[in-house]
Amino acid sequence: MDKIITPRGWYDWGDKQRQMTVFYGQFKCSGPGADYGGRVSWARELTKQEAEPFISLSFIDGHQWLTSF
Repeated sequence: MDKIITPRGWYDWGDKQRQMTVFYGQFKCSGPGADYGGRVSWARELTKQEAEPFISLSFIDGHQWLTSF
């Protein structure tokens, strides 16, 4: 991840209620924006099993618009 990702990784825009509905996790990220130092307390590294639903082409309907697949 690029350094544009801030160390805390998440900002609730001053509305603590947003923390009640967000899920924040990373999976095998690298680069300056991937540093966990300063992340929100509830952020965590996902396991492969937890990340799989989000990293498949079906999650973004990729087979419909990514022609190389």
